[in-house]
Amino acid sequence: MKITVFGANGAIGRLVVKEALQNGDQVIAYVRRENALDFNHENLQIVVGNLDDNKKMEEAISGSDAVISALGPALDKSRKIKALPIAAAHEMIIKLMQKLNKKRFIILGTPTVKAKEDRSQVITILPGIMAKVLFPTGYQEMKRIEQLVKQSRLDWTVVRIINPNVKHVDKGYNISLGDTKGSMNVSRENVAKCLVEMTKKHEYIKKMPIVFNK
Repeated sequence: MKITVFGANGAIGRLVVKEALQNGDQVIAYVRRENALDFNHENLQIVVGNLDDNKKMEEAISGSDAVISALGPALDKSRKIKALPIAAAHEMIIKLMQKLNKKRFIILGTPTVKAKEDRSQVITILPGIMAKVLFPTGYQEMKRIEQLVKQSRLDWTVVRIINPNVKHVDKGYNISLGDTKGSMNVSRENVAKCLVEMTKKHEYIKKMPIVFNK
């Protein structure tokens, strides 16, 4: 496949790019500055642009089979709600994908984004409460992205994560759709693996899997 990755120079985004390349996919990595990635590959194309650059973002999307967003909001603890640049970027990506008749969109999110399958349990409730209290702007970013995605005509999947800071022990990952028990920890490597694998898993279209370490 040919996969466009937004947020390709972030901690998870870089792993997404490497995972896709290792799988034999072609990758278009969208980054905001030159030399943001310190590796090269024959199947890697880099597009440099800001998250409000309509022309550059369209260039990155136009030839792809699937788009992955590894963009995440800043962890700002200010109580004042500021601009929502990550949500605005997702709005532009969705508009461009619909314009270009692209369908498959994989989005990195958290359980702040609610799925219809969610049952009341720790992994579906606590992360949203914590985000709303500790990072109100980030919380609003996620809620706006939820609204945009659900209103879109795309074949979307929101991969929800909690605490992507644990050590990777090479045991793979499990998934809950919010209706079964899960764990509140996942490695960045497993997040990246899940995001890439979702481009080929059609059973998760319009679903919001929560990914966690085995």
